[in-house]
Amino acid sequence: MFTLALRKKFIAHHRTSTTPDPEHPLRAHLYLLEVMLEADALDEQGMVLDLAELDETVEDILENYCDKNLNEIAAFQERVPTLETLAQTLGDAIDQALYAPHLTAISVRLWRDEETWALYDIEK
Repeated sequence: MFTLALRKKFIAHHRTSTTPDPEHPLRAHLYLLEVMLEADALDEQGMVLDLAELDETVEDILENYCDKNLNEIAAFQERVPTLETLAQTLGDAIDQALYAPHLTAISVRLWRDEETWALYDIEK
């Protein structure tokens, strides 16, 4: 089993409610995203995935969330952007954007601070 991982930091804003109210103010977090790709075997080039491709894919996806109010993004129109739902949204977007048929799993760990994180796993 092989694992390739990448970390990215980004800032995003959110409310812990679907509608604005004084009890759920807009707050910002400096998130740390960890993306881990697993494969039973390496590709023809001896890699799980080209790291530059993974980096570009994750950067492209994060452009949709970085410095934005997550409550205003289409993925969160009907649900609250919690740590768990944001990890799932990012994981699904990464899974859809990557073409790597030999991967066996994708894991997304999203840190909200030094102590708190959520993990979303996609088994292939």
